[in-house]
Amino acid sequence: MNKLKVIGMVVLGFISASSTSAQNFGYHLVGGANFCQIDGDQMGGFNKLGVRAGFGVYLNNSKNDEYGFEITYALKGARTALNPDNPAQIILRYNYSYLEIPLFYEKKIREKIGLRFALAPAYLVSAQADLGGGFREQENVRSLEVSGMIGPTYELTENWFAYVHYQYSLASIINLQKSQVPGANFRRTGVYNHLISAGLRYKFSN
Repeated sequence: MNKLKVIGMVVLGFISASSTSAQNFGYHLVGGANFCQIDGDQMGGFNKLGVRAGFGVYLNNSKNDEYGFEITYALKGARTALNPDNPAQIILRYNYSYLEIPLFYEKKIREKIGLRFALAPAYLVSAQADLGGGFREQENVRSLEVSGMIGPTYELTENWFAYVHYQYSLASIINLQKSQVPGANFRRTGVYNHLISAGLRYKFSN
C-alpha cells in the first residue's frame, strides 16, 4: 500500500473517532521556527533556520491530557556556520521540505505546563543541496521520514500556548545505496534530521 495512503488512513481514522466525543474535541493553529542540523553530514551546530506551520486537532480526556495530530509544513536541513577567520569559505546548505503529521500525546504535569510526546511521519516535498554552485535537487533523500518528538508546552492565556520540542529522525533520511557523498564514516552511520523547534499554538474555543 502507498505510504501516503497509510498516513491518510490514520488521519481519517482519528477524525472519525473524534466525532464521537465532540464535547472534548478542539483544533488549533501552530507556527514556529526550526533550528536545524543534520547528523552525519560532517557539519556541527544548529545553524540552519527553518519554519514550521500548520494546524491540528485534539481530544481531551478526563485528566485534561490531550492526544491528536497536526498537519504541518516543516523546513529542515543544515548550513555551514559562518567563520569570520575564513570569509572566503564555501557555504554548504541543505534545504529539506516536508509535509509532517505528528501524532501526539500531551500529559498535563502542572496547572499550565504539559509535556508532549509525538511520533511524526513526514513526506518529503523537496530536497535541495547547495555545495557551492547553487541549489540542485538531491536525489538520495528518502521520500518518507519518521521522527520522534518530545518537549514542554506552556499555557500563556486561555487560547495561546508556547511550545519547545526536540526532534530526531528514527532512521537515516538518506538512501545510502544512492549516496555519492565521500567518507566511509558518513555511509556507515547514516544521516539524520536533528532539530529544536519553538513557537506558538492558538487554540480555538469549543
